[in-house]
Amino acid sequence: LGRGVHGRVRLAVDITTGQRYAIKIIDKWQGGGVRRLSARWNQSPLGRQPSVEKIRKEIAILKKCQHPNVVHLYEVIDDPAARKIYLVLEYLERGEIQWRDAQERPLLGLDEIRRIFRDLVLGVEYLHYQGIIHRDIKPANLLRAQDGTVKISDFGVSHFSQQPTELAKTVGSPAFFAPELCCTAPELNKLLKDYQGITKAIDVWAMGVTLYCLIYGRCPFVADNEFELFQVIPRQDPLYDIDGDDDSDD
Repeated sequence: LGRGVHGRVRLAVDITTGQRYAIKIIDKWQGGGVRRLSARWNQSPLGRQPSVEKIRKEIAILKKCQHPNVVHLYEVIDDPAARKIYLVLEYLERGEIQWRDAQERPLLGLDEIRRIFRDLVLGVEYLHYQGIIHRDIKPANLLRAQDGTVKISDFGVSHFSQQPTELAKTVGSPAFFAPELCCTAPELNKLLKDYQGITKAIDVWAMGVTLYCLIYGRCPFVADNEFELFQVIPRQDPLYDIDGDDDSDD
């Protein structure tokens, strides 16, 4: 079906009921499972710790979430022999939102965009209420059920929000980064008023970028490389089609 931040996703069928599931397959660090690794936490190489932490965090977040606009986790299977973890997830038949064609022209009408964005807002509102920052909101992480309901997926870089300084700055998809992810704190203090650090506001920004993508069929900020992109996002306004639909401009 695809590939997420930490593993590939395959379609599975319950041979008893016929129900279909999406199974995310995560390769564990060689030498043991999550429990054994966590027991040796202080002895593990520094390079190993983040991957184990992220796997455990993704599972904890998915178990915590129960909302119609967030993908549902049914079961976690830990297979020590294969050194893999299987996340049994809700299968969403229509997959990723198809929002542009090969020529980067938009494919969605405004009514459909409104429905998609409404579901996204409800899902993010729930996550933030639960203290969760998704950190990678974008069209590719919005999946659609058969009835058209949009659900947020892929929590591989998500975070339980506590102190803003606890958040790493270099995760997610750069084209959807908020300004505070592109600059140092001194730079941001000059560019933004009342800068408070990295918070759940980064999801709100990414929602705005996502909405722009759905309407215009392209990302609002474009550059030749990530370094240039990090200069563009905090300093330039998005370009809008002045001859576009009046409703979309609003």
